[in-house]
Amino acid sequence: MEPAPKEHVRLLGAPTVARLAMFARHVGPAVLLTTEARMGLYSDTHVFGALRSMDPHLSDWHGKREKVVVSLQHALRAFPERPESYALELVKGGAYGRDELLERLVSYGFERDESPGFVVRGDTVTLHLTDAVEEPEALTGEGTVRLEFFGDELDALEVDGEPAEKYVLEPRTQEHLDRQEWTAKLLEKLPGAVYLDAPELYPSEVSEAMAEWLWQHLAQRSTVSFGRDPLAARDEAPPMDALGYYRGKLSDFTADLHMWLKDGYSVQLLLKFERTGRYLRERVIDSVESHWRNRVEPHAGQVSLLLARDTLGGYKDDQRREVVVTEELLYGYQGDRKPRHVGGKRVADASQLTVGDYLIHPDHGIGRFLGLEARQVVGVTRDYLNLRYAGEGKLYLPVELLPLLRRHPGTTDDPPRLSTLGTNEWARAREKARASAELLAAELIKTYAQRQVSQGTAFPPQPEWDELIEKNCPFVLTPDQQRSVTEVLADMEKPVPMDRLVSGDVGFGKTEVAIRAAHRALGSGAQVAVLVPTTVLARQHHLTFQERFAGLPVRVEMLSRFTTDAHAKDILAGLKDGKVDVVIGTHRLLNESIVYKNLGLLVVDEEHRFGVGQKERLKGLKANLDVLSLSATPIPRTLYMSLVGLRDVSQIGTPPEGRKPIQTVLQPYDPMVVREAIVAELERGGKVFYIHDRIGSIGLRARTLNQLVPEARIGVAHGQMNEGELEEIMIGFEEGAYDVLLSTTIVESGLDISGANTLVIERADRLGLAQLYQLRGRVGRRQTEAWAYMLYPGRLTEQAQRRLYAIAELNDLGSGHLLAEKDMEIRGVGNLLGPEQHGHVSAVSLEVYTEMLAEEIAKLKGEQRAAQLPQVTVDLDLDARLSPTFIQDDAVRINYYGRLAETISLAEVSHIAREMREAYGPFPPEVKAFVDLARLRLLASAKGVATIKEHMTDVQLSFDAALDSLDYDAKRMKGLAFSAEPTPYPPGFSIKKRGLKAADVPGAIMELLYLVG
Repeated sequence: MEPAPKEHVRLLGAPTVARLAMFARHVGPAVLLTTEARMGLYSDTHVFGALRSMDPHLSDWHGKREKVVVSLQHALRAFPERPESYALELVKGGAYGRDELLERLVSYGFERDESPGFVVRGDTVTLHLTDAVEEPEALTGEGTVRLEFFGDELDALEVDGEPAEKYVLEPRTQEHLDRQEWTAKLLEKLPGAVYLDAPELYPSEVSEAMAEWLWQHLAQRSTVSFGRDPLAARDEAPPMDALGYYRGKLSDFTADLHMWLKDGYSVQLLLKFERTGRYLRERVIDSVESHWRNRVEPHAGQVSLLLARDTLGGYKDDQRREVVVTEELLYGYQGDRKPRHVGGKRVADASQLTVGDYLIHPDHGIGRFLGLEARQVVGVTRDYLNLRYAGEGKLYLPVELLPLLRRHPGTTDDPPRLSTLGTNEWARAREKARASAELLAAELIKTYAQRQVSQGTAFPPQPEWDELIEKNCPFVLTPDQQRSVTEVLADMEKPVPMDRLVSGDVGFGKTEVAIRAAHRALGSGAQVAVLVPTTVLARQHHLTFQERFAGLPVRVEMLSRFTTDAHAKDILAGLKDGKVDVVIGTHRLLNESIVYKNLGLLVVDEEHRFGVGQKERLKGLKANLDVLSLSATPIPRTLYMSLVGLRDVSQIGTPPEGRKPIQTVLQPYDPMVVREAIVAELERGGKVFYIHDRIGSIGLRARTLNQLVPEARIGVAHGQMNEGELEEIMIGFEEGAYDVLLSTTIVESGLDISGANTLVIERADRLGLAQLYQLRGRVGRRQTEAWAYMLYPGRLTEQAQRRLYAIAELNDLGSGHLLAEKDMEIRGVGNLLGPEQHGHVSAVSLEVYTEMLAEEIAKLKGEQRAAQLPQVTVDLDLDARLSPTFIQDDAVRINYYGRLAETISLAEVSHIAREMREAYGPFPPEVKAFVDLARLRLLASAKGVATIKEHMTDVQLSFDAALDSLDYDAKRMKGLAFSAEPTPYPPGFSIKKRGLKAADVPGAIMELLYLVG
C-alpha cells in the first residue's frame, strides 16, 4: 500500500509480522522507525522480497538500501546536509577527476607525500591510511589503498595488496568531520514514507524537545502508524487479520491449516530453526505438499517453510489469499497463567553421621551427637562419641560401640525430645511402642493371612511359549533383572495370589520384568492389565509392549484420553470376549463398567500416583489377581510393609550395561549457568527438562528463558493445564517439537524421553529427597552422560542443605531404594491399615519401631529371625584410634569410624584400610591398632567370643559356650610363637603377655582364634 503524499494512515492491531510485510512490500523507498529494543524484529525483510539497511552511518551511506530500518535515537542524531560528501566511494570502473580527487583527499586530512597521507606516481595514487609505513614512497603494504587510473577512469583498485571492486574512504578524524556544520538529522535525509512501529514508546525514549521536533517533521511526511500517536491520521483496519496464539496446541493449528489449504490459501511458515521445520513436516504437515523456500510467494494450496529468526505473530490476508504463521505464534506465550561438581564417591548412607545428629542408645535413649573427643583412661587414649542428653546429661561412648546406636531422623527444624539419664523414661517409651507393635502386627498378619489363603490362578511354565518372548527383547538381562524375573515367575506358578513389588532405579529395566510376567500370563490364556498414572506413560508402555509382542498372537491396546470413542468401544468389547489380550491405560481402567473375560495379571506402575478412591477400586479389582507393582522409590507404606516382611520385594540394584552415573551440579542460581547447561545439551543434539515449581510465574519464566536461550524451543507443562493441552505438549517434547520442557514437578515419575540428558531444577531446596531423586531420574536413561543442575537461592535451611548434599552425593547407580528409606524417616509412613503409629515412631524412631514390629510379626508367623552377630567387649591396654594428625577433617574421621563399625566382613575392613592408606599414607601405630581391632571384633564375634580382657600378665578370651564344646587344634596351638592355654573358667583361652609387644597382641589373638573351629 502506497500512501498519498503527506497522507497519514493509522492501522491498529496489525501483528509484527504484518507490519514487516507492509513495510517490505511498500513501492519505492521507505523508512521504518522503531525503538532500539525492537530493531531485531524487522531484520528479516528479505523473506518479503526486500533488502534493507539498519541504522546507516556515513561510512555505508553510498550503499544503503531502498528500505531503511532505523531506531529512534539514531534517527534523531545530527547529520550533515550533504552526507554524500562525507564518504568517498571508490568503485572500479568509475570516473573521478584528478584535481577534484586530490582536493578531496586533502580535505579528508590526508597530506601529500606524508604518512598517513597519499603518494602520486603518474597514473597511480597510493593512500597510506596509518602512520606505520616508514617510507611514504612504498606502493603496497599494510593499511594501503592503491588506485590505478586510465585517464579519469579507475582501472584497478587494490586494498592491502589484494584486488577489490569497491572501497569507501572516510575523513581521517572527527576534526575533519566537523569542517562543515551538521545542521540536519538523519531522519530528514532518508527518503520515502515513514512507518511508525510502537509510537507509544517514543516519548520515553527521547527528550521532550526532540519528541516535539519529531512530530512536527513527521507531519510533513507520509506516514503509516501502527499505534497511538499525536498525528492527525486516518484510522483504517489493517488489510490482514491477526491470528491468535496456538500456545503449543499443534492439533488446533493442523485443523486450521487444512481449512486454509482447502480454501486455496498459500500458507507461509516463518521458522526460527530448521529443526522445527523438519519436525512439522514429519509430524504435523506430512499429509500436505510443503517446500522450503527463500521468500514469501503465492503457492495456492501449498505450505512454504522459510527461515526468519526474529519475526512475531501471524496474519491471514484475504486479498492476497495468504496466511503467514511464525514459530513464535505456534509456541509462544505458553503457561500464562562456575559450578561445583560433586564427585561420584561411594555413599553408604544418604544421611551420614554428622555432628548434631540424634542417636538412640538401646539403654539410655535419645541423645545428640556433639562430636568426637579423645579421652585417656588408665593410660590408654581412645576416641569417644560425645552424646548430650536432657539437662546436663552427657555420655561418652567408645567409637567401637557405634553399631549399638540407631539414628533418629530428627533435625534442628523438628528435633525429638532428648532422654533423661538415670530415669526409666526411655524404657517406658520402648514398652509402649512394643505393645503398639504387637497389636499392629496382629492386624497386619491377619490381612497377610487372608491373602495367603485366597485361591488365585497358577501360571505354570510353558517351555515352548516362554522362549518366544526373547526374540523380540534386544536387551540382555542384568543378574538382578534375571533374579527378579525368576522370583516373579515363581510367585505366578503358585495358586496363591501374587503381590510383589519390583523396586529398582529409574531406567534399570523394571518394565522388562513386567513384560516377561505378562508373557507368562498370556501363555496360560489369561488377560493382562497395565495401570499407569499418565497418558504419556501409557503411550510409551503401549509402544514397548507392541514391539515386544510383535509377531506373536497377542493383541495389545491402549485406553486413554487419546483413544477415540469408537476405538474405546471396540477395546471394551474385546476385553469382554477375550479378543484383547493386553490393555494399557490410565485410571480409566478402574471404571466399574469394564468387564474382563479372564484377567489374570495386573501390573501397577507408580502406584503412589493414584488417589485414595482409585486405590479402593484397585483393592476390589485385585482381590484374587496376581499383582505386580513397579516403583523406583517405593512409597513409604509399601516400603515399610516390605521391611517388616509383609510384602515380597524384588530389588534391581545393578544398572544396564553402559549406563553412566548422572553428574550432579549443586550451586546457587546463576542465569549464565542455566544458559551454558541448555546450550551444551542442544549442541550435542539433546533435550532439557527445566523444573520451575510455581504455576503462577511459569509463563514469565518461559519468556525469560526465551530471552536467555533464544536458540532453544521451549514448551510449558503444568498440572492446571487442560489435560489435552498437557498431553500434547509432553508428546511434542518427546517427538522433538521442543528442546526444553519447562514444567512443574508433574514430570517426576515414569517419563522416558529419549535424548533428554540434562535437568535443571530452579529451586531444588523446596523439594523433598525422593522427589529430587525421581526428577533426576528423568535423565541419564541412555548411555549418554547426563547432567543434573540443582540450583538454590543464596541461603538454605539446615534441612534443605542436608537434602541437597544427600542427593548430590548419591551418584551411585541404584540408590533409589536407600533413598526411599531415608525419605520415609523424614516424612513418616502414614497410617497402616488404620491405627495411627506416628507417636510411637517419633518416640523411638522408625528403625527401632520397625525392628520391634518385624520381631512381633516373625513370632506370629512362627519364623526364626536371623540372629545378629553378638557384640564383643574388647578391653586391651592399647592406643587405638583414627588420630586427628592422620585424618584432619573430623567429618571424614567420623565417616570412617561409622563405616568400620558397620562392616560385616574382613574383606570390607581391608577395602576401607586400603582406601585410607591411599588417601592419607602409611598408618601410624594407633591407626594400625584400630584397624586391627576392627578385624579382631569381626573374627571374635564369628567364633562366639563374649569378651577379650587384658590383665597384668595375660589376655583372657571368654566364650559364651562351655570349654568342652569348643573345637580347637591343641597341637597347632602348642606351636604358636607365644604361650596360650585353655581355661575352664571362664571358658576360653589365656594368652601370656611375656614376649609380646602391646601392638602385637591383636595379631596374636587372631592367630589363636583361627585355630578355633
